[in-house]
Amino acid sequence: MTDKFKILFLITKSEVGGAQKYVKEQMDICRDAAHVYLATNMPGWLSEQTGSYAADILFDNRIESRLSPGFLIALTKFIKKNKIDLIVCNSANGGLYGRLSALWCGIPAIYVSHGWSSVYNGGKLAFLLNRIEKWLAFVQGKVLCVSEADYRIAREKIGIAEHRLVLLRNNIFPVKTSKQPLTYDGGKLRLLALARFAHPKRMDLLLDTASQLDYIDVHIFGDGPEFSAVQAEVKARNIDNIILHGEVKNFNDFNSYHAFILLSDSEGLPMSALEAISAGMPSILSNVGGCKELVENGDLLVENNVASVTNALQLLKTSFPLYQQSMKPFFDKNFNLAERAAFFIDLYRSLIKK
Repeated sequence: MTDKFKILFLITKSEVGGAQKYVKEQMDICRDAAHVYLATNMPGWLSEQTGSYAADILFDNRIESRLSPGFLIALTKFIKKNKIDLIVCNSANGGLYGRLSALWCGIPAIYVSHGWSSVYNGGKLAFLLNRIEKWLAFVQGKVLCVSEADYRIAREKIGIAEHRLVLLRNNIFPVKTSKQPLTYDGGKLRLLALARFAHPKRMDLLLDTASQLDYIDVHIFGDGPEFSAVQAEVKARNIDNIILHGEVKNFNDFNSYHAFILLSDSEGLPMSALEAISAGMPSILSNVGGCKELVENGDLLVENNVASVTNALQLLKTSFPLYQQSMKPFFDKNFNLAERAAFFIDLYRSLIKK
C-alpha cells in the first residue's frame, strides 16, 4: 500500500513531557507516509512542534476530564470530518476516548502504554481501572507496550490477551549536541536531572542524597506542582549542591554534565533517560518499570534509598570511562529511531483496514 493514510495522534496534554516527545517524533516519522493529525487539550509545546505540518489539530480541554460526553462527541466529529484511518492513543484519557471513538467510527486504534497508571497510581480504584483497560483492549485494536516491564504487567496483572499486545520499545532520535561528552578525572561529578516536579518522581530522595555527598552537584531542569515546595526545602536545608534551573524547552545541553540521574517510584521507559543515553551519558536510574532495560549491566540501577544511590555514584566515580564508552553503541543498537522508524510505520499500516 503506497497511498498516504490518515493517522490521528491523541494525547491529553500538549505540555513538555516524555509522552509528548514520543508523539512528536512519531508524527515526524509518519509525515512522509501519512497525513498526520493531532488532538490534545490546548496549544502548547507539542502543537508548537508539529503545527507546521499537521493537517489539522483539535484543541479541546474537556479531554482532561475522565467523563466528558461532550469531548467524545467532538472527537468523533473530528475523526469523521477528516476521514481518519487510524488513531494512536497516548495517556490514560487519550486511551479511553480514542478507543471509544474508534469503536464508534468503525476504525482501528492502538493504545500506547507509557507506564500503566491504572496499576501504579490507581489506588483503591486499581481493580476497576484494570478491568476497564482489559475491556478496551478486548473490543478495540492493539496495545503497544514501550517496555518489557509494561508488557508483562499488561499480560499478567491486567489480563490483556497476548494477541492484543505489541512490544515495541520507546525509540527516539539521538539528541543533537554541539559538544563532546564530558570527561571525568576526579573532582565533583556534575549530575543532570530532567523531571517534572510531581509524583512519582522522587525529588525528596535526590535532595537527601545530595545533602550527604559533597562530591556531586545536581542540576535539575523541570517544573511542576511541587517545584515551589522543593525550592523552599533546598533553601531551608541549605543544600547548596542542588541547582534548580526551572523548565527549559527543547533542552539539549547534555554534554555539559557527567551523568544523568532519575529517581522515581514508577516509570515506563523514560524518555529523558533515553535522551541522556543517546548523548553518551552514563545514567543512574531507579529500579522500576522499564528502567533496567536502559542499562547494560545493573551497577547503576538503584533502589530508592540513599545508600543504594550513593553506592552507584561511588561506582561511577571509580569506573567512569568504562560506563561512558558503552552508552552510544548500546543506544544505537536498541533505541535509535533513525534506524528503526520502519518498525512503527509497518505496524501502523498493518492495523489499517482498507
